[in-house]
Amino acid sequence: MTNSRKFKNFLRSGSTLLATLLVVFVLVSVIAYIFSNGWGTLDASMFSGDYYATNILARTDESIEALEAGSFDRPAALDADIPFSSNYGFAIRDEVNRENNKVQSLVYVDPNSPLAHNMVIATAGNKQGKKAPFEVGTTLLVVDALDLEGNRTSHGQRKGESAEELVAALDETIAITGYQSQIPGGGIRGPIISTLILIGMSMLFSMPIALSAAIYLQRLAKDNRFTRAIRTSINLLAGVPSIIFGMMGITVIFPIVQALGVDGLSLLLGSLTMSIMLLPILIRQSEEALASVPPSYTMASLALGATETQTLFKVVLPAALPGILSAFLLGISRVIGESAALIFTIGTAVNEAPSLTGSGSTLAVLIWNLMGGETPNFRLASAVSLVILAIVLILNITVKIIVGFTRKEETKKVF
Repeated sequence: MTNSRKFKNFLRSGSTLLATLLVVFVLVSVIAYIFSNGWGTLDASMFSGDYYATNILARTDESIEALEAGSFDRPAALDADIPFSSNYGFAIRDEVNRENNKVQSLVYVDPNSPLAHNMVIATAGNKQGKKAPFEVGTTLLVVDALDLEGNRTSHGQRKGESAEELVAALDETIAITGYQSQIPGGGIRGPIISTLILIGMSMLFSMPIALSAAIYLQRLAKDNRFTRAIRTSINLLAGVPSIIFGMMGITVIFPIVQALGVDGLSLLLGSLTMSIMLLPILIRQSEEALASVPPSYTMASLALGATETQTLFKVVLPAALPGILSAFLLGISRVIGESAALIFTIGTAVNEAPSLTGSGSTLAVLIWNLMGGETPNFRLASAVSLVILAIVLILNITVKIIVGFTRKEETKKVF
């Protein structure tokens, strides 16, 4: 081998290695950034809680004029730097919540604290008069109290006081008459349910049509101009930007959905739009899966006396199942990560109790929401990104298990 040839091979190998390392570096950097920003935000309450914070206005029970100060011992397990009220038995600290706002959050409440038992909700509604939730995780906004002379005073974050200043001020009072608090938001229960509904309905609408079209093009249709034109159209549709499908959904599909009695943006409209957007990808992938089945399978089945239909459903489709499942997985991943087409069809507002006929926000749309404001919430957006990555990983593992089990069963049948 000449020196010139060696130099050219070195350049090619070096360029390939450099490009691979660059891709790996970018991928690792993105994942590391998401983990560093989002891992600390993930907790159980994020999956079960509401996205919007709940405001609470609490007052003392009508039978009690005010909650008189008592005497509580600081728990040994509580960190020394966390302010603790010895008058009322609770600890509070300054922190940044999932919505990226500075809050004063309760980190400890004594079981005998009167604030946990003798305060009721004063806000008008069906919860008025019920016990106010003074518990760990709740954020305090304002606390109304009586000073040593019996005058009414207000303290807390909205009065410009830190957690330490709030506790110090309350320990100089004789009673608490009420407070304003919030049950923190930032939960993604609603977007998770919306995403699952969208995945289920989109695949329910698109997969049977895509599989039927793939069977027709691969097994039944003749190779002529009409078939080639269909394949070309499918390939062209696969390259259309998703936002155009969103515009198509709101202009073409919306009147159809409206005629069915579903008015406004809805998950049904989004599902139908996503179904049409997925069809080119699913058809192409399913057709490739069917084409990968060796012709000898078909010939052997027909030689044994099976009909074309029996051969298709008993031999070809089971053999192509791994590829079809991969197409199914690809479609689900596209639904999970889609946002542009859904902004026009399902809306961007988070629905805490989504339904098929109502609007909602998927996990991807939620990330768009969090990053699209004047003050992007990188922490919560990263946490939601981790959830999406986890869902995709679980789906991949599930498909691998199903494919492995299917191949194992096929091997048993052969032997």
